[in-house]
Amino acid sequence: MTGQSSQELFEERIRAPHGLDFYLGLPEELEPRFVTTLPMLPTPAQQAEIDADDSGPESLAAIAFNTHRPDAPELWDFPNQRIARAQGQASAGGVASARGLAGLYAAATTGRDGRPPLLKPDTMAEFAQIQSIGYDVVSRVHKAFGLGFSAVTEFYPFLGQGAFGHSGAAGCLALADPRSGLAYGYNRRRYAYPGGAAAENADLLRACVTAARATR
Repeated sequence: MTGQSSQELFEERIRAPHGLDFYLGLPEELEPRFVTTLPMLPTPAQQAEIDADDSGPESLAAIAFNTHRPDAPELWDFPNQRIARAQGQASAGGVASARGLAGLYAAATTGRDGRPPLLKPDTMAEFAQIQSIGYDVVSRVHKAFGLGFSAVTEFYPFLGQGAFGHSGAAGCLALADPRSGLAYGYNRRRYAYPGGAAAENADLLRACVTAARATR
């Protein structure tokens, strides 16, 4: 045991050596760069769907997303709290640019600036291997997960076998496709309907994959 926190280990072993614009615990001097997230702006039809699917305060969804507490901030407003950005909890406190997101996946899978990748091929394969798939009783949508990561080829089948990553609640997405060498990061300031990876990611990813394969 080193006695170091996860934030300290991330800074020492991953962020600083690879020069990533990605922080677990955003330094106060970088606060002026932070851009606040904005709430979803659903169309009338989308709002009707949201209202019809509204979960009760004691439902699994309400408990999972902490909306069962009357004093809890809105999900979209959570990253706007300085305490969340400063503490940098791994589950939701990371702050990164799209370049930082992509850079982390690049560092993990292909290496950056002459450095070897952080992950071995066998480890990457384990991350991408589907461990659970089916109907998510919390978010009530289809999900597929490997070890800690989403099995993204289930949703973007044009990616190479072995791709892995994760979406963010606001519409963001980051992933790596080791077969093509692609590392992808996308940030979105305003929450996308209905949550999770925004719809435009499919077209953006397809264009990136095409470009990556054309340069191999």
